[in-house]
Amino acid sequence: MNFRQLETFLEIVRLGSFAAAANKLHATQSTVSARIQELESDLGVVLFDRSQRRATVTAKGRELLGYAERALDLQEEIRQQVAPRHTLSGVVRVGVAELVAMTWLARFAATIRERYPNISLELDIALTTPLRSRLMSGELDIAFIPGDMADPMLVARPLGSVTFRWMAGADFELPARPLVPPDFAALRILSLGENSIHYQTTSAWLEASGSKLRPDLCNSMSVVSTLTAAGVGISLLPPSCYAREIEDGSLRVLPADPEPEPVRFSAVYKRRRLATLQELIAETASEMSTFEPLVESRPGESRPEEG
Repeated sequence: MNFRQLETFLEIVRLGSFAAAANKLHATQSTVSARIQELESDLGVVLFDRSQRRATVTAKGRELLGYAERALDLQEEIRQQVAPRHTLSGVVRVGVAELVAMTWLARFAATIRERYPNISLELDIALTTPLRSRLMSGELDIAFIPGDMADPMLVARPLGSVTFRWMAGADFELPARPLVPPDFAALRILSLGENSIHYQTTSAWLEASGSKLRPDLCNSMSVVSTLTAAGVGISLLPPSCYAREIEDGSLRVLPADPEPEPVRFSAVYKRRRLATLQELIAETASEMSTFEPLVESRPGESRPEEG
């Protein structure tokens, strides 16, 4: 029995198939099968029911699960506690909200490469809800996403906040005063997809206006901004990302009453005894973030979120 066999066993359990585990471990399916056969032979038990399409863990396999996790945790603890930080190695799967990717992600990745040359990053750019789901399922090690994580199972390191404002193209006709919720009943709204907190905010404005319409959806903020500049509709965008477009007049910021609250971002990972790599990633992300410093709301104030 060896650590590679135990790691392979755990990945099959987590991902549900030998093929998925092989892809995750960058190995051939025959290699993965051979490792499990060797492990089963060594233990004298069958770990997976191979009669079904999905790899189903047997009763003995479930018994092994806890031991395998503890063994690999111990291996990781030895490596992380004994080795100097700059020699740490491994693959860290990072979920990234698009706004992070548009701003300071390149700076973050370059810093990780410089400080921890043996750590490899797997970056997954997606909307908030899918990233949260992948984090909870174990497909991601850490995620840079909007919103506070009020979950005792998670650790959330603040990354700052982002101001969003309603914007429109240069020729889009609007009232010569701040927008109020009733105005939105007659406006076409552009939003990120339903799996984003951004969608929740834009939908709330439409609901407050009494409109029965739903926003036009797109899963890319860059495309939303392009459509907004083209006069297709209005949208919530971060002025910090579109300073050039605001300056040249292709996008204009629309005053509104009330103005949207700043959006908080966090580096989020599962709370566990051994999370040194995640801690390093979160620490570096906090240092590299160019988002605005957090300003706490006054007691009794709500704090809507975006993303």
